[in-house]
Amino acid sequence: MTSDAYPGRPAALGSRGMVTAPHALAAQAGVTTLTNGGNAADAAIAIAASLTALYPHMTGIGGDAFFLYYDAASDAIHAYNGSGAAAHEATLDFYAARKDSHIPERSGAAVLTVPGAVDAWYALHERFGTLTMESILAPAIGYAQAGAPAARSFVAAIHRLRDMLSQDDAARVLLVEHGPRRTGDRFANPALAQTLREIAKGGRRYWYEGEAAAAIDRCCRSVGSPLRARDLAAHRGLFTQPCRGHFFGCASLTMPPNSQGIAALVAQQTYEAYCEQHGDLQLADGSAQRVHAQSEAIGYAYADRDACVGDPRDASPWAPLLDGAHTRVLAQAIDPNALAQEPVAHVDAGDTAYFACVDSGGNAVSFIQSLFHSFGAGVVVPELGIALQNRGTAFELTAGTLRSLVPGRRPFHTLMPCMLLRDGRPWLVYGSMGGEGQPQTALQLTTRILVDGHDPQTAIEAPRWRFTRDATAEPAQLHLEARFSQACRAGLRARGHELHVLGDFDESMGHAGAICIDRERGVLVGGADPRGDGAALGL
Repeated sequence: MTSDAYPGRPAALGSRGMVTAPHALAAQAGVTTLTNGGNAADAAIAIAASLTALYPHMTGIGGDAFFLYYDAASDAIHAYNGSGAAAHEATLDFYAARKDSHIPERSGAAVLTVPGAVDAWYALHERFGTLTMESILAPAIGYAQAGAPAARSFVAAIHRLRDMLSQDDAARVLLVEHGPRRTGDRFANPALAQTLREIAKGGRRYWYEGEAAAAIDRCCRSVGSPLRARDLAAHRGLFTQPCRGHFFGCASLTMPPNSQGIAALVAQQTYEAYCEQHGDLQLADGSAQRVHAQSEAIGYAYADRDACVGDPRDASPWAPLLDGAHTRVLAQAIDPNALAQEPVAHVDAGDTAYFACVDSGGNAVSFIQSLFHSFGAGVVVPELGIALQNRGTAFELTAGTLRSLVPGRRPFHTLMPCMLLRDGRPWLVYGSMGGEGQPQTALQLTTRILVDGHDPQTAIEAPRWRFTRDATAEPAQLHLEARFSQACRAGLRARGHELHVLGDFDESMGHAGAICIDRERGVLVGGADPRGDGAALGL
């Protein structure tokens, strides 16, 4: 692996364990857990909990979680869907009575799905964990009780969303009146600390059937949300099989629907087929040729995604999409010299936290947890010190589609933890926040690591692009970080791309993380994203 193409921070190295997280103190909680004798599962939960205190704009126990877990003892990979379903009272009639044409992005009406993260923690712990939950959650409880220096991204989110947060009394008190004003200001959340203590003692029952569920019910009734305690009591996450494709000699794994992960696999296979069909092209990193081909592959992948992704019970058959014949046809449709595929990705904030852990026993976890948009619906449960997610805004208020709002249905989900396997075992554990940009980041990172031979840190720091559109953007725009060359920009414009140039390192490109498991040398190589506030730390 090389590290000199985009000079920045060096990759993290280790031999007995590695974590990467979007907040450095959360990464430290993971390392502490490993040092105390925990495994990758324990470390992942410690990071997940710590991020609820340290990165509450991006994630929290009022949201959902997904993970892939490689259990070295059984040599098996397990996928877990920790997304919550729509509330019993979240009906089309409920929103019609409000005269809504779409589900609001903020306020009580945006709180309509069950938060599944706590269930996902316990699913991981009960099957694979080794330490007690009290010891695993101790770092997070400490951060919440005593406070911790506020990260750059957290402070910026409060300033950006101050007016929205002020609409909810509890959010205003916690985040505006008592929240950090500058990076480094200490932020404490004693109510969250107590909630985490109760979770450690009472487990799922406390959260889904006990006082936490009752507190969420009271809050939701007061703000006009259809979510009720009985919806929490009915929640069940599910273990499932990963969605599997291939990419340049590796098996590529991610979550099946209701996750959008299938889009990343289709895009990877389409780009690989394109490279095989156009071996004479110079598809160098940072070139217009590569960006164009990959963005076109993403466009076709999103069209496939939107035709099949929904609740696991309702999703259309997706396995044929990963048939080599299908992705070869998509590759043939890409014109090397002209924009053909109109991308279907829309703007979404995609504020999420991705992290990964590998332990000395070879166990590995790829974990992602989210409130969807920054601070979710902007509704805080004061007794619990948490914000509630607005993931249900992915539902449509029209009947008869995969995304139609139906009580008990899981929504379309952008979350997609990923792994690449060599010889059946994890070689790269990776993922990113970024909403609908996650498959785009996945394609860019894996190409840079697999094809270009970069280490994870170099691949993460390299300039990124993202196709997106909003209600006024016609045609869709290709967002580029400013470090792409003028030659690349000119080549993309010549092919018909509408460009929007951002800063050198733009947070809208997501916070990625990755760990490469080099079994030949017995080395772990980690990377964390400078677009966030995180770190990769090795043992």
